[in-house]
Amino acid sequence: MEIGTKVKAVQDLGGALAQSVPAGTRGVVVGHRFDGRLDVAFTLPGLLGGTRSVNVWVTDTEVTKL
Repeated sequence: MEIGTKVKAVQDLGGALAQSVPAGTRGVVVGHRFDGRLDVAFTLPGLLGGTRSVNVWVTDTEVTKL
């Protein structure tokens, strides 16, 4: 996927060492790693209202294009 591609998480992502991202959360590809993983900026609800952005490294099977 190209940088700037809008995507959606197809499963819950993250965990102990990475920010949790629920399935269905939308994001934008912002980078690539040498091993093929994608850096995706997901938009999540803010802790006190509004929204916040978190970056998570994912494989192309963990997200789908919108």
